[in-house]
Amino acid sequence: MSRSRGALAARSISKSFGDTVVLDRVSLTVTPGSRIGVVGPNGIGKSTLLRVLAGLEAPDSGTLSLEPPGLAVIYLAQEPEAANRSGGEAARAQLEAILASDADVLLLDEPTNDLDFAGLELLERFLDRHRGGLVAVSHDRTFLERMTRIVEFEAETRRVREYAGGWSAFAAARDRSAKRNESAYRRYVDERGRIQEQARTMRQWEERGYGQGRKKKKSKDVGKRFEKKLGLLERVEKPWSPWRLELELTPTRRAGDVVVRLEQATVERDGFRLGPVDLEVQNGDRLVVLGRNGAGKTTLLKALLGEIFLTAGRRWVGPGVVLGELPQGAGVFAGDRALLELFLSASGLDAGAARSLLAKFALGADDLRRPAPSLSPGERSRATLALLAARGVNALVLDEPTNHLDLEAIEQLESALEQYDGTVILVTHDRRFLDAFRATRTLEL
Repeated sequence: MSRSRGALAARSISKSFGDTVVLDRVSLTVTPGSRIGVVGPNGIGKSTLLRVLAGLEAPDSGTLSLEPPGLAVIYLAQEPEAANRSGGEAARAQLEAILASDADVLLLDEPTNDLDFAGLELLERFLDRHRGGLVAVSHDRTFLERMTRIVEFEAETRRVREYAGGWSAFAAARDRSAKRNESAYRRYVDERGRIQEQARTMRQWEERGYGQGRKKKKSKDVGKRFEKKLGLLERVEKPWSPWRLELELTPTRRAGDVVVRLEQATVERDGFRLGPVDLEVQNGDRLVVLGRNGAGKTTLLKALLGEIFLTAGRRWVGPGVVLGELPQGAGVFAGDRALLELFLSASGLDAGAARSLLAKFALGADDLRRPAPSLSPGERSRATLALLAARGVNALVLDEPTNHLDLEAIEQLESALEQYDGTVILVTHDRRFLDAFRATRTLEL
């Protein structure tokens, strides 16, 4: 007979790091059968919430209770990047840890990152059978569709809002709320403008001599009356406009008919062999490369980019082709130097142009001075996207591009790719992103 499961309850939890308030009186109850998805921008405090729920971080105020006290809570963090294993191998290790657990409450931080389609199916089948509660930080919209509640960290205010249902219900409610807020703000601005215009008209009348026989007190009374009307007008804050990915993927030069070609290409490294492969990518192709973890998808991309040696065969790149890559790892930002210094070396831009471009990707002055290893994976991804824009690429190579972007940036990247008429070679296990990509060709390894 299976044991009864209990509940984890956080009540008015607050947590700060220095002057930054990360969690502000957050309350959350996780009961058996709870499926709670946590969403919000990178770095806003989602992982901190999981660590507090797991008892690994002490809150500054508020209470955390387990009922019964012996409730089994397991927290699985994002697998760190490692030089000796691929993202897929790390993901499989994470999945095995999830499947081996018999926790009353599972706290999962980006559990779908780097999982192949078989791994995603296995994870979701397990969670369907899991009788305990679940809280998952995720940007995988297909995975989030299975949630019963969505908890959102608002980008500007850091307020936490809770929505019933999965991703689609959350997105619809969020859009309705945004429209209501915009409408309320427009009404407020219009009414404030009307009152201010009335006040200006009265002042003009007095300046032109109308009502000269009136006492000065009358003029003061009129001014006070309009001040009172403005004071009684309920203030509506301007709705926050979220950061938008201004990715202008406009090729600077048009490639020829053939962008890149592999002829009987073979790669052998670390006991793994890929090939022989014959592949021709033409201008305007939207090629998606599919396959299980370990099939050689990333290896193929590196062969196309010319980043690894071919054991046999030939690689040919078309004239005028500018290849640009959004890699799984740190890429050009792997060194110990400051972000701006590395970006200047890779882009060829002057400092002013580089600062302006990086600002479009939500990387400000403080970020530019930071050493590259201190950047989060999401920040490195944004810096790399800025570099692609700076180079004016006409052939994009994207290796799991959504892994470390937040949901807002993923949707912006989808929009940018929809408008991009250059060549794109994509490896992804993000099912929504794959649907939106509209591939013209598919290669399965």
